[in-house]
Amino acid sequence: MLPSQPFLAFLLSSAQLLRLRNGDTIATGVWAEELLLPWQEFRTAGWPIVFLSPDGKPAQIDPQSLLLENLAGDQDKQSSLAHESARLPLMDTLSIASVLPILSAMRGVFIPGGNGPLMDLPDSSEVGRLLHECRRRKLPVATLCHGSAALLARPDPGEDRPFSGFQVSCFQKLEEEQTSLAGRWPFHLEEELRGCGFQVISGAPWQAQVVQDRDLFSGQNPASALPLAQALLARLEENRRHRGSKHGY
Repeated sequence: MLPSQPFLAFLLSSAQLLRLRNGDTIATGVWAEELLLPWQEFRTAGWPIVFLSPDGKPAQIDPQSLLLENLAGDQDKQSSLAHESARLPLMDTLSIASVLPILSAMRGVFIPGGNGPLMDLPDSSEVGRLLHECRRRKLPVATLCHGSAALLARPDPGEDRPFSGFQVSCFQKLEEEQTSLAGRWPFHLEEELRGCGFQVISGAPWQAQVVQDRDLFSGQNPASALPLAQALLARLEENRRHRGSKHGY
């Protein structure tokens, strides 16, 4: 159901398979803590959230994000993420096109990572048009980890990428090469962003980093999920206070 009040959009990948460099495929999706922690933060602050994907299909949690090896062996964290992720209303995901009638009520976009975004966000004109609208209206956009792949999207072939030239953070190549997919990634996002004119800022591997350039906020890795959400929330609340209305302007 479309909200009747100002809302924050979560743009999710609906890709279910990651195609590796050698042609093999593995299950993929959205990284659990990169989606769950920000969702909880914004919900606690009272922001209505609308889940979007390019085609309107629901996202799935990346199974890699629930493996103990990717959670520093923390079984309690694994259990909590699995339990809380199951409560996410992912089946309510809408297509970007379906929210066009109420796009004026959108106040910002948050794009979590996982490996799925590499598959369906960079080449989506719908994603490009959504980001173009944000750029035009100076709405804040936050991309996390591989969610920064969305910044590669164009509104239409041949058009400029809305945030090209901005400073941005993403899951860096050094981190990618320290995972179980080393040598098999379909492409390195850091290299792709640099090649498309973005200024990629790389922090210490596996440590939280948030980069802000005007209305674009970006986080490097899963450890950046909460600080990135808090940075975006501060901007949303600043905009709300400036305009003088609850959750809107």
